[in-house]
Amino acid sequence: MIVKPMDSPKAGQDVRPGVLAEEPACAHRRQDRAFERAVAKSISLGVLMPLPLNGMGVGYTCSSLAKGMASENFDVTIVTPRAQLALPPVQLVEVLPDWARYVPYRLVRRWVGRTIERVFLSCIDQFESGRPAAYLWPDASLETIQHLKRRGVAVFREQFNCHTGTAKRILDHAYERLGVAPAHGITSAKVDRETQVLEAVDHVFCPSPLVEASLLENGVPRSKFLNASYGWEPARLVGKPPLLEPSAGVTVVFVGAICVRKGAHLLLDYWAQSGVKGRLVLAGEMEPTIREKCASLLARDDVIVFDYLKDVGALYRSADLFMFPSLEEGSPLVMYEACGAGLPVVTTEMGAGRFVRDGHEGFVLDPYDAARWVEAIRLLAGDLKLRRTMSEAAAGRAERFIWADVASQRRQQIKECLGHGL
Repeated sequence: MIVKPMDSPKAGQDVRPGVLAEEPACAHRRQDRAFERAVAKSISLGVLMPLPLNGMGVGYTCSSLAKGMASENFDVTIVTPRAQLALPPVQLVEVLPDWARYVPYRLVRRWVGRTIERVFLSCIDQFESGRPAAYLWPDASLETIQHLKRRGVAVFREQFNCHTGTAKRILDHAYERLGVAPAHGITSAKVDRETQVLEAVDHVFCPSPLVEASLLENGVPRSKFLNASYGWEPARLVGKPPLLEPSAGVTVVFVGAICVRKGAHLLLDYWAQSGVKGRLVLAGEMEPTIREKCASLLARDDVIVFDYLKDVGALYRSADLFMFPSLEEGSPLVMYEACGAGLPVVTTEMGAGRFVRDGHEGFVLDPYDAARWVEAIRLLAGDLKLRRTMSEAAAGRAERFIWADVASQRRQQIKECLGHGL
């Protein structure tokens, strides 16, 4: 083919040797098609978080994952009642008006429930990417999920605890053993509602094998499961001063709600049975059942209780061991942080999740096997070499679960589910 020379190139034309002259209109159409392909390859993820992003609990988990997932061609928008801090590059949509952001959340929660899902659906409508997706955290209504499905939006759900049907069974048994009425608040209606929601969504992030088992127990097909975990941020533990002065013996810590669900009553009993010299430190809000049923154990001189700690890293720097006999969990963040602080752990299969390995970072025991718990406490208290070996293993294991890495894996899973991972 002969390319005729041109006296002077027109704007928008390509004059490289061997390239046919292109009219400006053609060039614009080519650019438009390139833009359309880029849009088609991009993903906009809408995150529905009905709880405030206050740097704690479920809100902290959600914001840590969202911040790590947001990247080029993967936009993340969180719709939430309110947020303490910005999360660039995540877009935040705060539902509460300015005056209500400083009111105790319990006073405005009902108003939020009526508004937040409507705002979320509006945000999904405004996404310009080729494939929007919805990422739902606690209590999204079945109606909203059905609305999303009718619009062709892929729906992901975070299953941060076991299915309520399984949780109810486990906790009913735990309260029965204590001889008191269940105080977990899980009703049959809540179980039925969660079952319907799980039937409606497309994909479910499961942070532990026992979360998966709980879903299977309640009829959720394995085809919906996405293997997942949680993580930790080293910056949260930065510091030097310990919280407590050194003392004779070992310091064992428990962090989290001091409740039946997390096995606090069991740990208090096992600690007393062990007869180990040292101190047991519990940090968290205490359930009335624990206060009543464990009054004599809580009154021991070697038991210390903090109702709230802003700097949990300072407590970990005071500790030798972390113990967490939880009965029902998703994948507790305190486990990642305790190992990140280099603490050997003794926990249950619920507490271990995909993170702690029996005999490596610590021991994974049946929560009701008193003899083995007492044996583990005594063994670790008396064997400094074993504690150091497990401490090194815990710190090394934690390095693989930094939030940025965990979130990157989540992003890839979503891309693959949407057909963008190839």
